[in-house]
Amino acid sequence: MKNKVANLEAETIRRIGDRFGELIETIDDSGFYLRLTGLIREFANCDSIVVIAYHRSRIPLVLHEQLAPRDREALYGSYFEGTYLLSPFYLKWLEGRDTVELYRLREIAPEGFFDSPFYTDYYLGSGLRDEIGFLVPIDCDSSVLLSFGRTASFGRFSAAELALLGALKSVVSSGVRKHAALAANPRSGQLGRQLSERLSNFGTGILTEQEQRVAQLLLRGHSSKSCARELEIAPTTERVHRRNIYAKLGISSQAELFARFFESLAPESGRPRLELAMR
Repeated sequence: MKNKVANLEAETIRRIGDRFGELIETIDDSGFYLRLTGLIREFANCDSIVVIAYHRSRIPLVLHEQLAPRDREALYGSYFEGTYLLSPFYLKWLEGRDTVELYRLREIAPEGFFDSPFYTDYYLGSGLRDEIGFLVPIDCDSSVLLSFGRTASFGRFSAAELALLGALKSVVSSGVRKHAALAANPRSGQLGRQLSERLSNFGTGILTEQEQRVAQLLLRGHSSKSCARELEIAPTTERVHRRNIYAKLGISSQAELFARFFESLAPESGRPRLELAMR
């Protein structure tokens, strides 16, 4: 039994590592939100996903969707005709918070919401029984909502699932903002092509050459065992390198490593940047 559990955990870690690697490769690519939502579903599955761009002066725009049939019908049937103005997620964004948060619909809905025409006409029609969303402010006029819904077949999101998803906030924040910045930049195609080169230079001036190699493999989705195998070093040596990487970058997990990589791509960031010389 212990071996079976250990094998399942190893498979889960490998699968999540693959998702992280795929996400890195799709920054500034049309497949970015498919990869990002796929990563999130490894932590908490659902049967309805939609990524929506909010803007103060325009109606929302769907960036990506994998919706259950009833939810799709409800979304395109009334949401964009104006009912989005009553959405608790949209109203939460208008409050002006500039940090990324994971919200649960029933925790941010105003009093009387579940008796309102909006709820009965839209949410009951969609078939959703629970919904959570990452709300990512992009600038003062726009934001991105990553919404994950469950119908009765899935049940409600558990406290444990919400805690796991909360740990992904930095990855979601950095990835979405960087992707949005590249998409808005006329040179974004060129920058996207340079991503591989930037990845190979990640940590220059901070990490040793071997630590850089380990970091690059981790960012490409390799597990600790896979890193050790690729570099032909002992697993214990890989763990030492990983601890040194985390200490030098001031982080404590692989998710934070991804977030730090995304942040390092942005020269406008207020944080000290890692050296990413374009050679």
